[in-house]
Amino acid sequence: MTFIGIISDYKSFENIKEILKKNSKNDINLIHVGKKSIGNMKNIRFETIIIDSSLNDFKEEILLIENLCLHAKYIAINTDINIKIPDNIKKSKAHVITYGLNQKAIVTISSITENSILIYLQKRLRNVKGKTVDIGEKRIKINEENKLKTYEVLIIYIIFLIESKPIIEQIQEKSNFFE
Repeated sequence: MTFIGIISDYKSFENIKEILKKNSKNDINLIHVGKKSIGNMKNIRFETIIIDSSLNDFKEEILLIENLCLHAKYIAINTDINIKIPDNIKKSKAHVITYGLNQKAIVTISSITENSILIYLQKRLRNVKGKTVDIGEKRIKINEENKLKTYEVLIIYIIFLIESKPIIEQIQEKSNFFE
């Protein structure tokens, strides 16, 4: 069973959790890592840590976050929010995957329209099964009724890349993610 820790606002976490719950056959467990709960997670070994909140908001808890990251296999960091990545995270043995709207991010957006997002993987990645995921673009169609934010789509995309799941091609509703 896979444990993924997500440092984000609670609403984004719930949106991501709902999508994954309905589309991952219960083999991925998401855990929200917040200021109040981080102290209770010292003994949890996350396979992946996703940092979608500013680390400046976690000044007192930064050592705990760095410790969680030291034991993770993958660390995904929103570089639009966290411009400076702490040295301990950079030096960890984990695969660091940056994402965001900036050109230097490993997973970024090539274009956004009203009903689709073109996600660009700019660097080859190795997933949990040891297979290499090649550089390329993937168009994801989004229905107007869907309330997912761009960063939430990027996070779900990264989780599916890492976990070697079929890549999302259409987001219609939260209850019907794949088409």
